[in-house]
Amino acid sequence: MLALASVWIGVASLVLATAMVVHRPFFTDLNVVLVLWLGAPGSMCLAGLVLWAYRKDTSGEPGIAARRLQAKVAIALAILAAAIVYGLIMSSQKIAPTAHP
Repeated sequence: MLALASVWIGVASLVLATAMVVHRPFFTDLNVVLVLWLGAPGSMCLAGLVLWAYRKDTSGEPGIAARRLQAKVAIALAILAAAIVYGLIMSSQKIAPTAHP
């Protein structure tokens, strides 16, 4: 279940990162935190746990091979989501604060 959960968290992070690119009002502090502090690291952590748990298993069972593949896909999705958000952050423009009377 950890492998499947890591893939879904990775997909959710990638969808949110892509939504921030397509629709700029989604590019908020909360969404950046969701992707960079919760989504991508959470997905990579769960995927890493799966890969670590089966690191010495050489049985060749199809279920274990599928879990390893899911974990690798989850890591790729999380890295891609984080890269998109970091790209948005690096290309963003600073907005001058407005003075309130």
